[in-house]
Parts: sequence; C-alpha cells; structure tokens
Amino acid sequence: MAERAYTPEITTGFTVHDLLRRRAELQPDRIALNVDDGPVLSYGEWDRRSNAVARGLLDAGVGRGQVVGLVFDGLDWIDYAVAYLGVLKAGATATHLNQDVGTEEIVRRMEWTGATALLHGEDVVPPAAFTGPTGTARGIASADSTDPLVPVEVTDIADILFTSGTTGPAKGSTSPHGNLTYGRGPEGFHLFGDPEPLLTPMPLGTTASATTVNFSIHTPSTLVICPIDAPERMAQLIEKHRIGSIMITPWLAMQLVHSGATGRYDLSSVETIANASTALPPAIARKLLAAMPGARLNMSYAASEAVPASIGHTFDPERPMATGRPTRSSELRIADEDGAEVPAGTLGEIWLRSPAPKRYYFDNPALNEKVHADRWTRTGDLGRVDEDGLLYFFDRRNVAVRTAAGLVSTVEVEAALYEHPSVRQAAVFGLPADGDDQSLAAVVALADPAALAELPGFLAAHLAPEQVPTRWELVDVMPRSANGKVLKHVLRDRLTGQAG
Repeated sequence: MAERAYTPEITTGFTVHDLLRRRAELQPDRIALNVDDGPVLSYGEWDRRSNAVARGLLDAGVGRGQVVGLVFDGLDWIDYAVAYLGVLKAGATATHLNQDVGTEEIVRRMEWTGATALLHGEDVVPPAAFTGPTGTARGIASADSTDPLVPVEVTDIADILFTSGTTGPAKGSTSPHGNLTYGRGPEGFHLFGDPEPLLTPMPLGTTASATTVNFSIHTPSTLVICPIDAPERMAQLIEKHRIGSIMITPWLAMQLVHSGATGRYDLSSVETIANASTALPPAIARKLLAAMPGARLNMSYAASEAVPASIGHTFDPERPMATGRPTRSSELRIADEDGAEVPAGTLGEIWLRSPAPKRYYFDNPALNEKVHADRWTRTGDLGRVDEDGLLYFFDRRNVAVRTAAGLVSTVEVEAALYEHPSVRQAAVFGLPADGDDQSLAAVVALADPAALAELPGFLAAHLAPEQVPTRWELVDVMPRSANGKVLKHVLRDRLTGQAG
C-alpha cells in the first residue's frame, strides 16, 4: 500500500473542558444527557457544576498533574459527568473505575496510578483501604461555581484508561487532552440544528463511559442513556424518543435481536447504528438491520492505544467480514515481524498512526518501546488488506489459535457458529495440545441445548477441518467484562482446571 503524506504530532488545539465551556456559552439550555428518560443535564448546568467540583478539589489540595479516581456505577451518569469534567478543570487526571472489578482491584489501580483522591457515586462506598480524600460530586463541590481557569495544555494527561482485560490483566494507558479532542473544535457548535437524539447503553466507570462523555460534548444530539443488559428498555426508548442513532456493542446487539423486543416496538426512526468494541458477527448484523430496515450499520475498529487512529466501514452483506479503511487522518500498515509492509492479501500485524498526541502505556517504558515506533502503534492484532485497500481483521495475535494445520481465526469460527439458528453466545479459543500446537475449543449458549450435537457437522460444512473445534462446552451464560466482552481467559482456566 502506498505511504500517504505524514503529519507530525499536533500539539495545538483544545482541552476537553475548553469545548464544554464553549458549548455552554453557545447552548446553555440544550440537554447534553438524558438518563433513562429521567434526570437530564444541560450544558450550562454541566459547566457550572463541574466548576464547583474543580474548586472543591483545588481547596482540598488536588490540582494539576495529580490523579483522581472516579468510581461510579449504575445510572449515576450526571454526577459522573460533572465529577469527570471537574477533575479536568482542576488540571488533574481522571482514572475511571467500575465496581465490577472488585474493591481490591480498585485499590490496586489507585495505588499504581498514584491517585491522591477519589470521587464516587452517591450509592458507592469508597474502599476503606484507600486513605486519601474521598467524596461525592455534590459533597466536594464549592459554593463558588465560577471557572477556576487552571492552565492546562493539550499535552497534559486527561485520563488513565484501562483495557477490558479480556485476555489477561488490564493495562493502563495515558490519554492527553489533545488526543481526546483531535478533529473536534468549537467552530461548528453554532451550526447545530435540532437533530434526533442518540441512544447509548454503556457501563459507567470504564473507557467506554469516558468516551461517551467526551462524545456528548461535541455531538449535536442529546445522548439518551439507558441501562446495559436491558434490551426491552432500549426498544422502548427508541420508539418513545424517535431515536435517530444508536451506539451499540456486539453483546448488546445480540441481546436486542434475541429478546424479541425488536418486534414489539417501532424502531423505524433509527437511521444509524454504530458498532464498536469488537467484531460483530454477520448473522447478528443482518438481524439488526432487518429490525431497523432504514438504518445503515457503521462498523468501527480501533486499538485503544492507537486512538484516534481508526478504521471505519458501513456493513456490506456482500463483504460481511470486511473491517474497513482508515478514517480521516488515520494511516494503516500491515507489517511483518520486522515492521516491513507486506503485500496485499498477506496476513500481518495491524499498525495504526495519526497526528494526534499519542496514548502511551502508564508506567511501562519497555512496553511503550515495543508497541510504539515512529509514531506507529503496533496493535497486536492480525489482519490483511485486499487489492482495494480494504482491511479484514483476522484476530488478536495472542488469541488466534496455533494448530498443526496453521493459524486459526477465532473471529471467523465464531462468525460461522452464529449462523446456526440455535446459537445465542459463542466463544472460541485455544487449549494446550502437543508441543507448541493448540487444540480448538468452543463454549456456547444455545436456545436449544440439544443442538450442541449438530454444531461440529454444521461447521464442517462451512469451514476448513482445522477450524472445527474438538472440545465443546455448553453454558447458560458467559463470563463478561463490564463492557460485555467475553472473558476467554476465565473460560480457558475452567476448561483446563485452573480456575480458582
């Protein structure tokens, strides 16, 4: 693939709270967040309340360069958004923590990042082992809600974000303000009309919730937030508010299409479905589009360490496994072990690059040296591009299965499994075999458990022999992370007898 002209790192632009200030000046009464058709937050109120939190933190001795943990859960989105922007306005760095990871892991991450304070939801009990200042957004807020105007640079760290931990322990990475605001400026705010609202069911205290809050500052649409794992509620809100767009993960898409809710509500208002997080099986994509026939399904691929560099694509039934092409100002390379670009059609590692200030792993210089080179980010993912430059994602390098017949994509096997009408959930991974080889295992949840006996033959009719699992397990539910990704390492430990 021909190399495009490259722009060095851009170190000018806006901080996250610069954009909130400007949005509040232009549209103080416009609703930014609507939480499950209940509490709402306008840009003006968001700006004022976050000013008060910033001043409260500064009064408590928390300021520029310090780390503040945010522990929120459930639907406490408004206080979370206020606390988050308050941290940034104080010049501090936020690290987002979800109670699902457990108290010990929260404390470990707080200690590892050197967090000096913790803000939490009204219904969250802060860990007793953390000895720094703790409080709610309302409790720490100053009576003074004027902007403290702490000097913050676009290269200052806004967030320490943690990966989902689906294949091993979660890793932390630092995200500068300029990374979060790249390509987003206030110049277009005055052009916003009155677009249809956007529905997003995302978990709090995660990288996804941080992304959602940042997105809500810039999008012209009010974000309607609903509970995760509640497909009936999703459908109700789409019908009531005539939702124009939805942000969805594959797990939420599966729940929605299998719940039957798509047949009980009018979802015809949806024009755009945005999928991220991980690959969406084509069978689920087709069912989703059948339920929302006027919609287009936008697929997005990005490695958290390479954001905002990303790959975008509108789902095409003729090329259902395609991932897409680089988005604006993003560059893609498929590289061999030495970093050299490989020919079209050849499997290699996906490298991404953009001019935005980069994300780096927190407190891990050795890993940064291994992953980042000439501003490229080695994603650890495998893929290939065709002659037209269209990327096809193969698998995570550490998840693809090394069989005696060659490397097997768990993504391709799972996609084939979802074509069976009884498969509701599927996870494919490798188990130790002879030498360096692995055997293929599949864990499935089925509408009809008796269909388990059909699956080997069903796959054999669609896939190569080495792609058919030799070990099968039936479960009722899968272990999942807060954002719905299957925890394959937990399943692997169960099957190998290593689970605690």
